[in-house]
Amino acid sequence: MSSSRFSRRTFASVAAGALLEGTQLAGCAKPVDPNDIGPKPPDLSSEDWGEVRAKYSNLLRVYGERLTADEKRHSLSVLIRHQHMLTSIRSFVVQNDNASACTLRLYGAEHI
Repeated sequence: MSSSRFSRRTFASVAAGALLEGTQLAGCAKPVDPNDIGPKPPDLSSEDWGEVRAKYSNLLRVYGERLTADEKRHSLSVLIRHQHMLTSIRSFVVQNDNASACTLRLYGAEHI
């Protein structure tokens, strides 16, 4: 083995150091509180508002440091609008025999 290659022991120690460094950095991040996004809109149920808060919390977790305050407010309004649309779609009654439009239908040779 050449000296330019990592041994398993060296690789494990570098990987463990990187993992510990990432854990320390993640611990320094300010936790996101989805409860401070304002009051629940009157036309959303508690379950729908919980979904909006969860999605907003995830958005802030992933992109929070890159977004301005205006972008965060706009993102929240988009999430609320989308939740209204999801609510109307979810209320639509579908029978068990109604397949979705994007379902793959396989037919045998007798149907061709």
